[in-house]
Amino acid sequence: MIHSASVDAAIWIYGPGARAVVERAFELTERLPRALRRAQQRAILSVLSERMLELLREASMNPDKIPETPAARKLRLFLEAQGRKKGRAEGEAKGRAEGRQDALLTLLRARGLSPSQDDEARIRACADATKLDRWIAQAATATTVREALGIRTPAARARPRTPGRPRPASPSRS
Repeated sequence: MIHSASVDAAIWIYGPGARAVVERAFELTERLPRALRRAQQRAILSVLSERMLELLREASMNPDKIPETPAARKLRLFLEAQGRKKGRAEGEAKGRAEGRQDALLTLLRARGLSPSQDDEARIRACADATKLDRWIAQAATATTVREALGIRTPAARARPRTPGRPRPASPSRS
């Protein structure tokens, strides 16, 4: 069947259905085992006119001119739309996070708190809207950048007890 498609292409090369015949021949060639594909493609190309070869060259350089079945086109358009939708959502989320980051840094500076480079890098690295909102709320009343970011400063530690020693009794008031 593949060979007859290439012969049909040669017969109808100047007719209105020539391009469709050649496209179909190439579609069918894709079903062949890999080892036979190249030989069949060369056989098809060898019987085509210069005019048809030029049309094929044009189509191969322009993705919009590559033939596709209606089902393949529908699937491609669906996947492209999904990709655009996902990309738009990611871009919007990134933009909202950047806005919150800018708001937090502006608030800290307006309150006279100077974030270090590490603090700013930590803020810029955060894309979690909930966390950024919490930091903004904390920054409204915090006395330090660390407090605004919820970074706990280690408190002075009590001396560890020596095992087996009783605690000293506190003086009782009588």
